[in-house]
Amino acid sequence: MGDACWELCDYDPESGQPRAAPFMEYAMPRADMRPSFATEISEVESTSNPLGPRGGGEGGTTPAPAAVVNAAVDALAELGVEHLEMPLTPERLWRAIRAAAR
Repeated sequence: MGDACWELCDYDPESGQPRAAPFMEYAMPRADMRPSFATEISEVESTSNPLGPRGGGEGGTTPAPAAVVNAAVDALAELGVEHLEMPLTPERLWRAIRAAAR
């Protein structure tokens, strides 16, 4: 959710310095900014590792931002929006809707 909706690594083109260097200025998600969801544990031993362990949560971090952005594009499709760049800031969403309306 952070990658898809808030976090932006923005750099000054002249100096190369990050524009939001300290965490006080960087838009990181907090627990109260995300939707509620239920979790489950599915313990299936790995067949390729003799000890049986598998990766933790790393596998879900790559497709999650794409799923969030695709959901937003799908929700705005009837307005003519076909593509959105991350993060899905309110300004970017507004600009995409305005551009699609032309």
